[in-house]
Amino acid sequence: MKDLSTSIADKIKNLRRAKGLNQQTLANRCGYTRSYISLVESGKKVPAVATMAKIADALGTRVGALFEDDDVFLSPDMLPQRKDDLEKLAKKSASKFSAYSYIPLAREKLNKIMDPFLIWIFPGKKGTKPFIHHGQEFNYVIEGKLKFTFGDEDYIYSAGDCFYCESSIAHNMEALEGRPVCLLSVVTAFGDVPKAGIVE
Repeated sequence: MKDLSTSIADKIKNLRRAKGLNQQTLANRCGYTRSYISLVESGKKVPAVATMAKIADALGTRVGALFEDDDVFLSPDMLPQRKDDLEKLAKKSASKFSAYSYIPLAREKLNKIMDPFLIWIFPGKKGTKPFIHHGQEFNYVIEGKLKFTFGDEDYIYSAGDCFYCESSIAHNMEALEGRPVCLLSVVTAFGDVPKAGIVE
């Protein structure tokens, strides 16, 4: 199984080439710089899930497809994930340079209609822009205290709280009280959202 950052980088690069796009065109479509796309494709930068959702949309695919592991053609009907394995993945994905860290919880399941992640948001690390992407998301706070900015409003959530929102409205997250926040986040792709839930 490939390293997660390498797998994502290869998926984006291969999809871009298959669409006949150069890096600048992809960058223009999703609102980023060519140098940023280059960093992502080289595996030197692992973007936030919301950023990857914008890149995936520009490539005509769903964000979960960027995480799916084509080297393991399992796609089982039941996919268990054990605590010990998740803790190992968490340690590998953590970075002192990033404001967040995340683990896709179902890489081996292909063609998912929802994409579950464990996300850690670290305190004292700012600079992330508000996220805007297609679809909807559900977030459950496992530990820590979270400030969730949604549009012009700030909401405070603690362990045990949860919220469901439209991802097309600008949003951002910040860890409070000097402690990391751990979330269970489930994101749906734009094309998989029922019509009644889509902001046209």
